This record gives sequence, C-alpha cells and structure tokens, in this order.
Amino acid sequence: MNIQRLFFTLQLALLIATITLAQSAPDRPVYNCYLKVERYVESQTQEMRNQGKRVTSDDLRNLEEKKKSLAKKYANEIIAQGSPVGDERYYLGLLFLFADDTTRAHAVMKDFLSQYPNHANGEILQMARSYGVILSARKQLVDEAEMFYTTWINGEPALKSRQPMLENVLAVALFKKQQYGRAIRYGQEAFDLLSTFQSRTIREKRQLEELYANLVEVLALSYKKTKKEDLAFNILAEARARALTIPSANLYRKVMEFVNGSSFSEKKLMQKIESYTNVNPVPEIEFIDWIGQEPITFEQLRGKVVLLDFWATWCGPCISTFPRLRGLHKKYQEKGFVIVGVTQLYGNSDGKPMSKIEEIDYLNEFRRRYELPYPFAIAESGEEAIKYGINAYPTTFLLDRQGVVRYIGIGAGGEEAGNLESLIKKLITE
Repeated sequence: MNIQRLFFTLQLALLIATITLAQSAPDRPVYNCYLKVERYVESQTQEMRNQGKRVTSDDLRNLEEKKKSLAKKYANEIIAQGSPVGDERYYLGLLFLFADDTTRAHAVMKDFLSQYPNHANGEILQMARSYGVILSARKQLVDEAEMFYTTWINGEPALKSRQPMLENVLAVALFKKQQYGRAIRYGQEAFDLLSTFQSRTIREKRQLEELYANLVEVLALSYKKTKKEDLAFNILAEARARALTIPSANLYRKVMEFVNGSSFSEKKLMQKIESYTNVNPVPEIEFIDWIGQEPITFEQLRGKVVLLDFWATWCGPCISTFPRLRGLHKKYQEKGFVIVGVTQLYGNSDGKPMSKIEEIDYLNEFRRRYELPYPFAIAESGEEAIKYGINAYPTTFLLDRQGVVRYIGIGAGGEEAGNLESLIKKLITE
C-alpha cells in the first residue's frame, strides 16, 4: 500500500479545490506566496514550451523539487517576519505542505483551526479540517484525525464529494495501527459511496479510480485480517466488475495484483456472480489510420467478438504474444472473432526520429515482418489509451458481441492466456 503516493493524490485533489476557493481572496502577502508556489510547475513548463523546449519527466521532477524548495523559502521568510493571523495562517500551512514539512504544516493548520469553535462554518474552515484529517493521519495520530473528520462531516458547506477520500485516509491510518474493525467501518462506507460517483473528466475519472483501488486494498486486507474471507472476496469481485465497467486496465491490474498475492484466483473471480452487470459498450477511440483494414468504428464491429490488443513496437512482451494472437485468429476467425492491434505514433522508432508517414510505413513493414494477419488501428498519441486506463503493455480488452468489455488481460502470462481463450470460446457461443 503506497501511503506516500496516496497522500500525494489526496493532497492534490484538495489543493485543486483550495485554488478555486482562493481565487477571490484579496491581495495578501502570504496568499500571494502560496499562489506563486502552487502555480510554479505549470508556469515553468509553459515557459519552456514557449521557448520550443520539450518537457521531459526528468524536467518535471526537477521542477517539483524546486517548487518544494521555494515553498520552504517563503514559509521560513514569513515566519521570520512574525506569524500571520486569520486566513493568512491557513495559507502558511499550505506552504509548509508544499515544502513536504508535515510537522509544521500540521502545527500551523491546528493553530489556525483553534481560533474557531467546532461549530463554526465556512469553506476555508472545511478545507483546513480536511487537511487536519490528512496531516494527523500522516503523523499516525488517528484519534485526532477522527476528531477533525467528525468536525468536518458536521460542518458546512458539506463538500460531500471529498468524503470517500477522507474516509480512505482514516481507513489506511487505522489499518496501519492494526485497528482493522475501525478501518473497515470507514473503508466500507467510502467504498459504497464512491461507487455512486460519476466523473466528469478523464482526470477526475483516473483520480476516482486511484482512490477506489486504495479502498479495495485496505478493505480486502482488513477483511482477511479479521478472518472474513468471503467479504474480502466480494470486494475483489465487485472491484473486478467495476474495472470492466469503467473500463480501466489500471484498476483491473491493481485488483489482480492483490488477487495473485492472496489465496484467491482470477478463475474464481470470473465465476463469481458480480454485484452489477456492465451494459455499456466501450468508448470509441479516434484513429488517424488503419493498416490491413478500411477505417471502421467499434460500433460497426458489433455482432462480433473483438479482442483489442494495445501494444507498441518497442515492447518485447508484446512481441512475445504475437504467436499466440496469430493462433487465436486462425482458430476463431470463422466464428465471428476479430483481433484489432491498437498502437500509436511515437515520432521515432529504433532510436531514429520519424515523420507520421515514415512511422506508418514502418508499422506496415512491422506487420509484414511478424506475419500478423489481423489489422492495426493507429492513434496519434497515448491520450486515447487513457480512456481505457492503460499504463502498461501489452493490455487486451475482450468485447462481447454488444461491444461490452468482458475481460481485461495485462501482460503475457500463461494463466492470463488460458483465461482469455476460455472466455473467447464462451462469448462465441453466446
């Protein structure tokens, strides 16, 4: 359970809300410092792009470190000039949070909240209480974290969309304290509530998936620790079903990583009657070209069992699956089964830069070299794969004749291959 990454994700979501809240704040020194720090990475990357520079992952890591140093510098300067009062103290707490100084961020946020009675309301107070939950949990002060949560849940404005996030923080903290019953209480409530949420953007969708995956892990582990194997199994079965519904290969991978490390098996999960049925076809992907097939939409493939194989030319495990895919194509193509290899343009291959035309020619030659009988669909970038929550190759999605995801395969493992073919046989006969 990656606690640091979890807290970073939660802090990011809360900071986005804080930015919206702070837009109308008057011009004040501490707030201005906070705003400069919060926008630092965005402003620097935009400046680099304006200069025609490519922003790499290393650049982003360096900028995040500089952002942390800048936050520390501003916070220390502000303290040296005398402790701010009122809402300015809240923004000082956020500067310490940006500086990754949990101890001082926690102390300042507690001090800010101590100025007000628990029944006081207001959006900044609610945001500060949210941070009180997170920071107290990071310091393993679970009783204090629960106190902040109780004040938050009874306060106004309600901000109910953040409830699962805060309950997840409490569940994880309580699990680490081996208080599994209390962890289950918060985790199950968050899990049930999150299942009712609808995301409006791809970014929001992925944030919800990350939170959902964390809840699956803490609940399944807590149920196993309390000898409630059936309830742990039900959580995993429902999460697997949800991953197919979204669809999300990332969520599916996290569920299956947990399954593979437990006494359960994917086959058992496949046999489980799922808590809800997915009836929505997969989202369409915008392709700029097709190889071995006239352009077609997924909707036009309805009536066939379709295997979408997401891969890349540089991916060794992807290439290792080609013989198996050729075999599936040969065995089932006459029975209404279709494979579509989904890839994207990278602007280079074999270490050499390529134009779009050159790269498409390369993909044509690649298909001939490996004697692949099924078509390729080519996206312009990896943005389209994000719709499916893909962050590793190879990843396959098996669609039934209605275009609904019935299986997600990740990697090139033998068990995955066996389960995939078993389901292909089943879907062909439906």
